[in-house]
Amino acid sequence: MTPRTLLSMAALVAAVLAPANAAPITTPPPPLFATGDVKAIYVFANARNTSFLDEASPVSWTGIFCNHPSGSCVGNTAGNVVDLGTQSGALVFGLRNVSTGNTYWTNAADADGAYHAVFATDYSTFGLGALPVAAATALAGLANVTFIAWEDRDATNGADFDYNDLVFAFSNTASAVPEPLSLSLFGVGLLGLAGLHIARRRWMTKAA
Repeated sequence: MTPRTLLSMAALVAAVLAPANAAPITTPPPPLFATGDVKAIYVFANARNTSFLDEASPVSWTGIFCNHPSGSCVGNTAGNVVDLGTQSGALVFGLRNVSTGNTYWTNAADADGAYHAVFATDYSTFGLGALPVAAATALAGLANVTFIAWEDRDATNGADFDYNDLVFAFSNTASAVPEPLSLSLFGVGLLGLAGLHIARRRWMTKAA
């Protein structure tokens, strides 16, 4: 592995660790799997556009939550819970922005190649401060929780790509999301290894 490759990998880790993004994410999140009775928890929203959370698979579920009153949905608040039932297999969720008419899926990029969802097992990853009290109460006692934070607009509609417009949590789920500490140690290790390679090459050049 070349030093340039190591530095590129370290930069990628640093980008993953950043709480907010000024640019669109162009790599898909890791697959998310159901491992039992999946409960959806409404955690946080600060988006002005009105959006619905849907599920495409393994079960089709339309309108799990909405962040503003729309149609038959009265609008959800932190701590609201919907039991999606016992499921098995890969989970695919969508954010349906009814203000712009666009839907973004966890497993697919938009027309510009940008993904709109970020997965984490730690809410603090999103840089939104403390977990809302009502959401924390709803999450108490639930196992294997994965948070999904969304960017609710695309570049054409003025997206800021901060990936914290709406956040939902799902119990009894599993994915390949690395823990923040593991990511940090991995990034530091890559930077150190790259530095050793560069130093060794410089020493060999001088010695030649």
